[in-house]
Amino acid sequence: MSRNTAIVVLGAGRSGTSALTRGVQALGVDLGNRLRRGRGKNPTGFFEDRDLLALNKRLKRALGITGESVRLIPPSQWDNPKVRLLRRRAMQTIERRFGASRLWGFKYARTLRMLPFWEAVLRELDIEVRYVVALRNPLSVARSRAQLDPQRGVQVKSDLEWLVNVVPYFRTVAQRSFVVVDYDAMIADPVAQLERAARCLRIALTAQTQAAIKAFATDFLVLGLRHSQFTIEDLEANQAVDPLVRDAYRWLHQLAHDEIASDSGALWEDWQRIEQALAARAPVLEYIDTLLDDLRRAKRDPRGPMQALPQLLRYMRGR
Repeated sequence: MSRNTAIVVLGAGRSGTSALTRGVQALGVDLGNRLRRGRGKNPTGFFEDRDLLALNKRLKRALGITGESVRLIPPSQWDNPKVRLLRRRAMQTIERRFGASRLWGFKYARTLRMLPFWEAVLRELDIEVRYVVALRNPLSVARSRAQLDPQRGVQVKSDLEWLVNVVPYFRTVAQRSFVVVDYDAMIADPVAQLERAARCLRIALTAQTQAAIKAFATDFLVLGLRHSQFTIEDLEANQAVDPLVRDAYRWLHQLAHDEIASDSGALWEDWQRIEQALAARAPVLEYIDTLLDDLRRAKRDPRGPMQALPQLLRYMRGR
């Protein structure tokens, strides 16, 4: 490694990004000494740097999105004044926290959704970036999400969140060194999956990292992180799954199991179709976000959500 290298963990929410980030740490990747504590939905730890986490949350607000937003982000948004200011602060934070680390990394659940921002930051810092994409069956993603929020866990809503997080910028990921890791495969054989990740990311496996991988496999994953498991056949058979999700997941699953090469012409030809089909949904996704905003405001209304409901219904009818 001739220069500072960043290993960035990506993936849709509830896809095992936290566990995979802990695995990446076992490969010798410096995650910093200010990690968010485990609690609630991730009792074993989030493995997110608190400074970068705070910055990502500010970026989310600057872009006008929430965790459950499904609208597509217009290209012009990446250069608005608030985003430019955060880009400078991100550069300062990285130089301060990780400037002396030859191999460091970070994870935030929506980094893939906001990838143009981080690509610009790391490019300006002349940092080589390599990506780890956590992949989990969308049926499991929805099941896991439903345990936290039943409305967001409805398959159709979960699928929309999955799409807008995964599809728009995956092509950018594939222009770098990257690896897709199937969450279920990692649970089944963590040593093999982390060794595979190390090879794809060009990280040397030393006696120290081999010992750390073994400790990850025997001490961390033994806590039982998986609460549901579905096969790709289950996904294919489930009519509630969004067809675009099914198509995109099928390609990513093949990458995760080394069934196709990352430069497969068939993959990228079909991925362009998936990108275009998602882009065609932009007005509908924008409208869904508007309705979600109205529902949130209705819940906060001092008169109560039922009193605010007629106003919301009038809006939905276009009055």
